[in-house]
Amino acid sequence: MSHVVRQWRAGRTRAHWLSRLGLATALWTAAMPMAALLAQTWPERSITLIVPFAAGGASDVSSRIMAEAMSKLLGQSIVIENVAGAGGATGSLRGKNAKPDGYTIGFAHMGTHAASVSTNPRLPYDPRTDFDYLGVHLVTPHLIIVRKDFPAQTLQEFIAYARAKGKDLKMGHNGAGSLAHLTCVFFFQLAGAEPTYVVYRGFGQTINDILSGSIDGTCELIASAREHVVGGSVRGFGVAAVERSPLLPEVPTSKEGGLPEFIIESWLGLYAPKGVPPPILAKLRDAAVAALADPLVEKRFPEIGGSLPRPDDRGGERMLDIVKSDVARWADVVGKAGGIESKP
Repeated sequence: MSHVVRQWRAGRTRAHWLSRLGLATALWTAAMPMAALLAQTWPERSITLIVPFAAGGASDVSSRIMAEAMSKLLGQSIVIENVAGAGGATGSLRGKNAKPDGYTIGFAHMGTHAASVSTNPRLPYDPRTDFDYLGVHLVTPHLIIVRKDFPAQTLQEFIAYARAKGKDLKMGHNGAGSLAHLTCVFFFQLAGAEPTYVVYRGFGQTINDILSGSIDGTCELIASAREHVVGGSVRGFGVAAVERSPLLPEVPTSKEGGLPEFIIESWLGLYAPKGVPPPILAKLRDAAVAALADPLVEKRFPEIGGSLPRPDDRGGERMLDIVKSDVARWADVVGKAGGIESKP
């Protein structure tokens, strides 16, 4: 009798688990078409793109160019919302906390989503874990620029001068923790020199003092410095990129100048808040990559001093890799400098 009971109980247990498995399978099967259906109908209204800076700058302009190109692909308008403050942290936090339904995306760059981890002790998000990235859409390297009558003619001569003069060399930047500042810190760590830093409120003030001879130079984005280099009012050398920039093809790279470790290519990209349904995230990522082939993008980005990312540097997963790599790189630079705190 006990043998019969045991068989009955075992059979009942198996039936119970098979029933639960069947229910779970049915729920999973029902959920899959819903997700697919959601992706097919999305987007049904306009999408908001949060730019964490004021209107008019390179971040804002590049975002508007991408918004126009992506809207053609997605069939809905993409509306820019400028949310400035705290060096980009305010708008980035807004993007992080947005509802993850695909109707809010955000703008990121190397400062807001990499260097800030080391320079802003109150950063209210972690760029490595709090966002789903869509892809890098623009890159622009940094370079060293100096007053046109500066004694050095090449990068190696500049390094030798910096080592010999030390604190007598005056380099400007637009605030502690800014990319201009961090780039200079990184360069002089590699060069084995320590200049005197002069702080300004923006590149406009910095370049004016370089032109007047009040300071010697700065470490600036090609996007900002290009017209002055081309016009001959300053001298540029040491483009911090793997290859010469098409925007300044006559200026050698840092590798050509004998300092191959000096690679600083600032990037601009887009993200979605964490948790967007995978089918919708895939459509956003596809649109962000496909937009780079739009004639408008190909025409306008060089006009604002940027270049398209290399093909192997495109896409959301690759952007996450870049973010993680740059977070680690700037942590090392800031650590060796004894700590740098940004002043938004």
